[in-house]
Amino acid sequence: MIKQWKVALALLSVLACISANSSEIFKCEDAMGRIAFQDSPCHSAEVEEKIVVAPALDLDEATEAASTVSPMEISADAASTVPAKQADGKNFAWRITKGQQRGYLMGSVHFGKESMYPLPVTILNAFKSADALVVEANIADADQNMLAQMMMSSGVYSDGTTLKTVLDADTWGALNISAANLGMPPAMIAGMRPWFASMTLTALALKKIGLDETLGIDQHFLDFAKKERKPIRELESVKQQLALLSSLPQKVQIAMLKQTLEEVGNASEYFETMFKSWQSGNSQALNEMFIADMKNSPNGEALYRVMITDRNITMARGVDTMLRGGCNCFVVVGAGHLGGEQGIIKLLQAKGYDAEQL
Repeated sequence: MIKQWKVALALLSVLACISANSSEIFKCEDAMGRIAFQDSPCHSAEVEEKIVVAPALDLDEATEAASTVSPMEISADAASTVPAKQADGKNFAWRITKGQQRGYLMGSVHFGKESMYPLPVTILNAFKSADALVVEANIADADQNMLAQMMMSSGVYSDGTTLKTVLDADTWGALNISAANLGMPPAMIAGMRPWFASMTLTALALKKIGLDETLGIDQHFLDFAKKERKPIRELESVKQQLALLSSLPQKVQIAMLKQTLEEVGNASEYFETMFKSWQSGNSQALNEMFIADMKNSPNGEALYRVMITDRNITMARGVDTMLRGGCNCFVVVGAGHLGGEQGIIKLLQAKGYDAEQL
C-alpha cells in the first residue's frame, strides 16, 4: 500500500495549518443544541469540549547569515539530522525559462528544524530577484477563526458518529494507543473523521520528533516575502485543500488512518531519509518514496491521483499562466510535486520550458 499518511503530510500546507497558531479549539454547544467551534473558551451557559490540536519566524538578514555561517558552527546533532548537500552542490530548486519567461521552483517540506537554516545563498538570491512569491496556500494570512471553523466543520462529525462506530475493533484499539502515546486523550480524537484524525496524529508525531511548522520552507518564505514586501500569490487555497481531503471516500480515509497508525512510530526514520533527499536535491529519490508500492493498492492509487497527479496538472498550469503573464515568480510547493514523470518539472518541460537545477 502507498504510504498514504506520508503523501498527505509531505504535500499539503493544511497539515501545517492543523498544527499552527492555536493549541486548543473549543467545541461549544448552547442550550438549543447548536454547535460552534472557536479558539476561546465557551460561555458559562454553554457545554464545552476542548479539542487539543498539536501546539513568525523571526528572520535575521538571511542572505548575510547564509554567507557567513561556517560549517564548523553547525552542531554534530544538526549535521546528522540534516546532512550536507551532495558534492555537485545541487539544491531542491530549479530555474525555469522559456524565451523571455523566467522563474524559480523550490520544493518544500512543510515542517522543519532550525538546522535547515540558513538556506544557501543561491536560493536566497533567486528569491530576492523574483517579483512575487507563489505558494500552494497562503496560510500566513488566513483568518484563524474561520480556518478553525472550516477544519472542524469538514473534519469533525456533527451527527453523533464517532470513529469507534466506523472503525473495526482492532483499528479503534490501535488508535487509542497511538493517541495516548502522542499525548492526546483518545476521547478528543473520537469525533474526528478518519482523514482529520490521520492528519492530527501525524502533526503530533512530527512535533514529538522535534519538527516545527513555523520552520517549514513555506512559512520561511512567507515570512521573508512580508519582510521584503513581495506580493504573495496562491496556486490553491487552504479551503481547496480541506475540500480535497474531506471529499475522499470513507474507505480511502480509513485506509489513510490505518496506514498512519501502522507507521507513525517510524516518523523519525522516515523524515531522516526525506531530509537527506531534499537537502541533496535528489528529486528522484524523494519521488520514489511517494510512489512506492502504489500499484499494489487500489485505494493508494486513487489517493495518489487525487493528491498528487491531478494537482500537479493544475499547479503546472497555474505556474505557466503566471510566467506567461510576465511574473518572474519564486514558486514554493510540496517537494513531492516536482519530480517524476508526472511532476511539475516534467509538465512544464512539456510546455517548452527549460529547467536548470540550482
